[in-house]
Amino acid sequence: MPKQEKTPIFVYGTLMSIHSDRMQRLGGDGPYLGVLRGYAMYQVAPDFPGIVPEPGGKVMGEVFYIPQQAFASLDRYEGVPDLYRREEANVEMAGGGTVRAWVYVWNDKSEGRKIPFSEQPWRPKV
Repeated sequence: MPKQEKTPIFVYGTLMSIHSDRMQRLGGDGPYLGVLRGYAMYQVAPDFPGIVPEPGGKVMGEVFYIPQQAFASLDRYEGVPDLYRREEANVEMAGGGTVRAWVYVWNDKSEGRKIPFSEQPWRPKV
């Protein structure tokens, strides 16, 4: 039986392993710690963050390797194309090297509180 090809995705909010087992339930391998440069994280709603392109910004998150068919479910969960869009970006892996991965980028203005790198990974405020 051939091994199923899996695609990398960088997650930084509710899809991280500290918040949910959704990625494992979708057949994801990981998590692997990584940093996304050139984006900044904002608290765009009380229960979730969003990232937007921003020179000099960086976001801490996790990379999972997931089956291609899992993206349909994740796109629905993330509200693509209304709330987020999915695009590819380079992620610096904690273990060394760089991976080209999919990431969900906030589709609106960067309103809300900016979450500095020192407060990441993201956790909801209680």
